[in-house]
Amino acid sequence: MPMTITWREMIDIPEWRFLATPPAAGSAGVSLCSDLRDDAARVPYVYQFATAAILNRYNPINDGWSFLLTPAMAGTFGAGSACVFSPSKGPQGTVAAGCNTTTIVINTALPAAVGINQLANKGDGVGYKIRIMGNQGGGSGKTEETFITGNTGGTQPTITVSPALTFSPASGDRYELLSGSVLLLNAGTLAAGSWKAYDVACNVMRANLTQTNLPATVGTESSIICLDELYCPLGRKPGEGFLVGAGTYNNGLFNCLTATGIAAGTITGQAAAGDAAVLLNEYRNFQIRIVEDTGTPLAVGQRRRITSHTAGASPVYTLAANWTTTPSAGAKFVIENPNYVLRWGELTTTTYTYGILGDAWSTSTFAARGNVVAAGQTAFPSWGMAAQDTAKNARYSFIYAFRGGGVLLDVLDIAGGANGLWADGAAYGGQGTSLGIATTSEYDPMSNAGRYAYMILNASNLMYRFDVKTRVMEEYAQLPVGIQSSTAVAGGKMTAIASINDSTVVTKIFYLFNGVSYFSDTLLLR
Repeated sequence: MPMTITWREMIDIPEWRFLATPPAAGSAGVSLCSDLRDDAARVPYVYQFATAAILNRYNPINDGWSFLLTPAMAGTFGAGSACVFSPSKGPQGTVAAGCNTTTIVINTALPAAVGINQLANKGDGVGYKIRIMGNQGGGSGKTEETFITGNTGGTQPTITVSPALTFSPASGDRYELLSGSVLLLNAGTLAAGSWKAYDVACNVMRANLTQTNLPATVGTESSIICLDELYCPLGRKPGEGFLVGAGTYNNGLFNCLTATGIAAGTITGQAAAGDAAVLLNEYRNFQIRIVEDTGTPLAVGQRRRITSHTAGASPVYTLAANWTTTPSAGAKFVIENPNYVLRWGELTTTTYTYGILGDAWSTSTFAARGNVVAAGQTAFPSWGMAAQDTAKNARYSFIYAFRGGGVLLDVLDIAGGANGLWADGAAYGGQGTSLGIATTSEYDPMSNAGRYAYMILNASNLMYRFDVKTRVMEEYAQLPVGIQSSTAVAGGKMTAIASINDSTVVTKIFYLFNGVSYFSDTLLLR
């Protein structure tokens, strides 16, 4: 049964708790990240990018740290180094013959050999989630997700799953291990190996990712966020996207939309309910993914970015590229985050956008902001809101980006134009305290209706939270005084993770103190 937590306003107050001493202090460039999913599929660790040669991991269940591996990053570690977690960037490929509803035989090799049953425990006794797409000719035309309960060893293991699939995957059907990767960016002169990925499930660094279109020198400070397809509003299941439609998939466990029309480069939504009340271009630059098509199985799993769409009943979504295989009428689909990493830095205006699944950086996907960033710049999304206001003044497409060097807030609406739209110097309530070097923030999409991002300002003990629905800044639990170093250093020193107990989900937020080896957490109960 669910765990009961009783919170009494002004009697109970949020407080910080000291945890195990981290192996690396909060010096320049040291950054934290974690998986922001709010269900049992989330990876329950905090990752610390400590130096170009050290990636550490913290276990919040057992309060312990460990060294993971040497990422061997190119460049010079320091201000500008950053990390971010992407749950969709896990191993993927095709399955071989011999599968059934509880057994999956991997054909496309994993990035590294795994040990026996290694994939059946991601750190909390629960296995990684795997997605199977029956997209071969004559296949099921279905997408289903389930948990790994066992595996043989090697790079092409046979995997046992539960609950059982409703179909036996055919040879050539696709798998996606929803285990994720830690994406690492190092500061200094750009070179092969400045941008890399640590594969969580296989515990290995992948081959160097592309660095084309990144700045020639990464430095000063980075703010970096992830718009992953598995990140969704609070109360929705990762894999359902933003809208509750008339259809279901994954054996009826996931909601989805049902197409009422299909063409080579478009898809038409529902005439009633679901997406029938979307505003004009409300989900421009988001992603459509085909999750079921029993008439044309080859169409399943296709992802396309939305370039524009109409409003109201039977909205027509125009896509950035034609379908490789045009889906059938009545195909099922979801509208999701677009699988991008967004980054700002180097005292510039450029928005650097990384395509997670395509491995490519762009400086033109989203427009440059109107003003350069400064020390203390930080950013966070709003995709986790449990609900928008009735008039949709607050939207899932908004990215809140504090400029640094002062109090100014710039807001990027990724759906506001073909390349998004910036509102520079946007007004907000509670404006006052200046953001300088060592400011750090983290968004909490896992509790409190997904409304808050938390910030620790400068090298002080001051903590605030920002309401992404109402644009109000307010004070929150302050840090113990006298611990932070007075010398402010840049780095993403906050992260958050879902604490799941007896089906009750609350958020724990973690902070690595500026310049010293102290590490704390607090529960976000209000």
